[in-house]
Amino acid sequence: MRLRIARAVTQAGAYPVAERTLALLAEAALAPSLEPPGYRVIDRTGAPRHVTEADGALVPMDLPALLAELRDRHPALFRPIPAQEPESAPEPVPTEDFRMATARFVEAQSVLARSLVTRSATRSRALATSLSSRFATLRRSRVASSPAEAVAPGPAADPAEPSRAGLVAGRVREGAQRVGGYARGRLADSASRLGEVARDRNVMRDALSRRALPIGLGAAALVALLAVFGGRTPQETASPDTGGPAQSPPQASSTAAPQSAPDMSPALPEETPPKPASANEIRGPVEVIDTATLRVGGKLVRLFGVEWVRGGQADELTRYLAGRTVTCQPVAGSEARLCAVDGRDLSEVVLFNGGGRASPEATPDLVAAEDHARAERLGVWGR
Repeated sequence: MRLRIARAVTQAGAYPVAERTLALLAEAALAPSLEPPGYRVIDRTGAPRHVTEADGALVPMDLPALLAELRDRHPALFRPIPAQEPESAPEPVPTEDFRMATARFVEAQSVLARSLVTRSATRSRALATSLSSRFATLRRSRVASSPAEAVAPGPAADPAEPSRAGLVAGRVREGAQRVGGYARGRLADSASRLGEVARDRNVMRDALSRRALPIGLGAAALVALLAVFGGRTPQETASPDTGGPAQSPPQASSTAAPQSAPDMSPALPEETPPKPASANEIRGPVEVIDTATLRVGGKLVRLFGVEWVRGGQADELTRYLAGRTVTCQPVAGSEARLCAVDGRDLSEVVLFNGGGRASPEATPDLVAAEDHARAERLGVWGR
């Protein structure tokens, strides 16, 4: 009887610490019987207990019904009944109309795609044919114009006078040399900037965003196209005179033509002369006290717009400023100074990398740099 009660208590979902208590309560409410199921549930007076079934009939109470009654009386002794997962609804079966509509839609889309592909191919072929015909016409006109200029009646041409094809080739070479020099200068400038900011990944990203290489390549392509498809030079547009005294001007015009050709290449950046140091300017080697305080030229300087925060890494700023000269300018109405290194605002560099917090006197640019570090969780904002 006790083994039977223990199995029933375990199946009812009782907590392990409450199984013994529930077994004793059930054992006190059961009495052995010779009739199946071998026991009967009795009350305090010893009378058999009954339960009412769904059809209204009274039947003797069994052990599971007794444990269910104990669960209602003492719910803390039983584990909560797990909620049954709702049965998933069957997947809807598409009707025949839906299948037919889907087939029509797919067919219409395929027809549209084929028409678009055909139209695109036709336009591409037409464009290629038009371009090839234009280039062929241009080539024939150049070939035809060269002999015509050579056999044209008039005064004897100077043997040193170049033809139109030679002038065009010279202009193309000159423009290519200028653009190549400009592109090499831009690339060298970008490489030097990348080398300077190799210890600062965010400043390096700012240097890369300037896109020096695409600008140089675009300028080279523009100059080459202008040199090839440009108009005639002033020498070619002027018609030669038939008189004898006019035979000498072509020589002078041929020598002056390259000088009068417009220079379409971008002007190379000119080096600006160094600005003279002002009376209140502080310049010299730097010693980092913290991310908001420096010692420049032996004087203690506080960075404008930067407020030191616990956790700011001064050693990273020390590595960034190693071997560099810092220039600090006074700021009107503030005891802090505006410091720069290699032309960059040092306060913006510190805030951009999460070295501190923007002070109340910070400019909108410095606040934007702090917002970037906060969004990227850099420096003090990553802890």
